[in-house]
Amino acid sequence: MDYCEALEKILKSNIVWIEAQSCSGESINILKSGCRSLENLFFNSSPFKLYSTMCGEKCGKDYLNELLSQKDFVLVIEGAIPKGKDELCYVGEYTCSQLISMLAEKAKAIIAVGSCAVNGGIIRELGYVGVSEFLGKKVYEVPGCPASEKMMIAAIYYALTGGAK
Repeated sequence: MDYCEALEKILKSNIVWIEAQSCSGESINILKSGCRSLENLFFNSSPFKLYSTMCGEKCGKDYLNELLSQKDFVLVIEGAIPKGKDELCYVGEYTCSQLISMLAEKAKAIIAVGSCAVNGGIIRELGYVGVSEFLGKKVYEVPGCPASEKMMIAAIYYALTGGAK
């Protein structure tokens, strides 16, 4: 299976992709990969769910409630989490911390993509942390600024095919 085939399979899977404090580098990196019809899959496929500054019409309270009602999904987190500074990052009516905690409780696997999500990245000195540190548990991590689109897809594919618990 080549990279574009794996990406298409992933984007048709039950994925919740949340952007915390981020520059959208990982989302942009996947979008510029050159795969056919990627924008349509990334923004309009179902059950793939994206909640990001790039989410367009897929946003708002109803969409956020749809995300929170998901079951049997892989959670992908892009961006750092503000530690002790919840007022700096909101997703709808929830702080990033609240939303990520609620989703992480139900996710069958959690993947942090990009240096900010892995370890707080360049904003760590401002009080931001990576997903694993925030949640206090091991998550699958794909470092890089931005993370390699092929490595992100490999990690998500691994989680979807039963490699991640």
